[in-house]
This record gives sequence, structure tokens and C-alpha cells, in this order.
Amino acid sequence: MAIRPPPIQWLAAFEACARLNSFKKAASELSISAPAVSLQIKQLEDYLDCQLFFRLTRRVELTDSGYAFQSVAKNTLATYRAGFSDFLQRFSVPTIRLSVTPFVALEIIIPKLHEFRKLHPDIDLRIETSMALIDFESESIDAAIRLGDGNWEGVDKLLISDCQSALVASKSLLESRPIKSVADFKHHTLIYTRDYEDDWKKVAKNMGVDKVIGKNYLVMDSYLAAVKAAEEGLGIAIGVFPLKNHWIRMGRLVTVSKPVEIAYKNYFVFRRNSKKQVQLECCFRWLKAKYEELE
Repeated sequence: MAIRPPPIQWLAAFEACARLNSFKKAASELSISAPAVSLQIKQLEDYLDCQLFFRLTRRVELTDSGYAFQSVAKNTLATYRAGFSDFLQRFSVPTIRLSVTPFVALEIIIPKLHEFRKLHPDIDLRIETSMALIDFESESIDAAIRLGDGNWEGVDKLLISDCQSALVASKSLLESRPIKSVADFKHHTLIYTRDYEDDWKKVAKNMGVDKVIGKNYLVMDSYLAAVKAAEEGLGIAIGVFPLKNHWIRMGRLVTVSKPVEIAYKNYFVFRRNSKKQVQLECCFRWLKAKYEELE
């Protein structure tokens, strides 16, 4: 058996084959041909002077030697990847991957992103849209803007803004069917956001009634879709402020009810003990300023 470690380029092929139990699947993952993977494994076995895999009809299985070498390969590749990640953070432009809802991305960040890049040319801010909560342990996201009560475990958070809510609709809809009392809602479609269907119960409570009864009900899959539907005159939606202030000023929507304070707030949520703390603080200060402009 060889005394010196084998060439490191063979380890990637071996680790993929061991994990996937297939030369073909490993080749697909590594974007090389199956014969090339098979050749690398054969070269590694010849170098180590031992068989690492049993070649079966449609799969491969590790031998005892293969199992023992698997931990060597995994640890070596993990150390290499971690070291390379640290290298990139030190000697390349830091990347901040920010998760936001589609509405926040389209209405707040993207129109102003050129300002951030001019102010912070040393930070590569990348926007990813999602309605789901982020698992910082398993996803390559550095931070997120989320509306909530702030009770999230295992993350750090900073307050961006307080929030209010009010019912909103298009001006033309209210001109054709005015709302002067709770009873008038029976002439309108109530727009729900799928993840916040209980919000209309809170609206009813604020109005002092058990339930707000509408003519029809329209369920949308996102806040952006809900307020766009309201803008098109399809019904009445629940608007969140200060996010909706700009639309109100532009006349795209009008308020149906007086804004009321809600328990949820806008938070900047980020990975605990992040090595990008300086860059994250720059992003937070800029985002907080953009929200303050809305107010």
C-alpha cells in the first residue's frame, strides 16, 4: 500500500460514489462521464492496493476498506471546503444573500438597489424571494426580512419598523359600492392571503363584530398577489403599513378602515455568530432607512 496520500482529485469521485452507491449517479453529479469516474476509482484502488467497492449489476457497495476510507475522504473534503470558504470571505467581495418576500423585493429593495451598490461597492447583496421561514442551519442564506412577533430561536434579529394594518381597496370599487358600515361588506369580495387567513378574524375583532361577512372570498398565495387583486378592483384586502404607504400616496389604493397597531413587526433576521457581521450591519442600516422613507 502507498505511504503517501493519493491525489486529492480522486477523493471527490470516491466520496460521490460511496454516497450514491453508483458510478453513473456520481458522474452526473460531478458533470463528468461514468467511464471517467470508473477510471478514477480504479486508479485509487490500484494506488491503495485494495478494493474499495463491490461492483454489482446496477449499483456498487463499499467494502470494509471502502467504509474505512470513506471517513478519510469526507473529512478531507469537508476541511478543504471550509478552508476555501474562509479564503473567499477574506479575499473576495463578501456576498450577502438576503431572503425577502416578493412584495418587499419588488416594491422596496430592487428599485433602490443601485443606491446600495453605490454606497457599498464592497458588498455583493443578492436578493432571493421566498414566503417561507428560513432555516439558517440548512440554507445558504445570510439574512432575511420577516414580519412576525420576533420569537424565533437560534437567530439574531434587529427591529426595522413597527407595523399597522388597514383594509384597502381601489378607489373605483369604493365609488361604485361605498362602505359606510360593517353591513356593507356583504356587497364585496374579501381577499385572503393563504398564510394569514386568521387576519380577517382580527379585523372583525377590531370592528367589534364576530365575523366580517363578504359577498365572495378570494384566496391568494402571497401578500403581493392579494394587494394587486385589490388594486384591480377584485375586492378588499388587508394592507400592512408602512409597506402600503407608497401605494396610497400614488392613488393605487385607498384605505377602507383606520390603520391600527398590530403585534407583528418587521425584523432583520440573520445568522447567529456570522463572520459577515460588519456587512450585515451595513445592510440593516440601509434597509431600516428605506423603511423610514416609507413612513
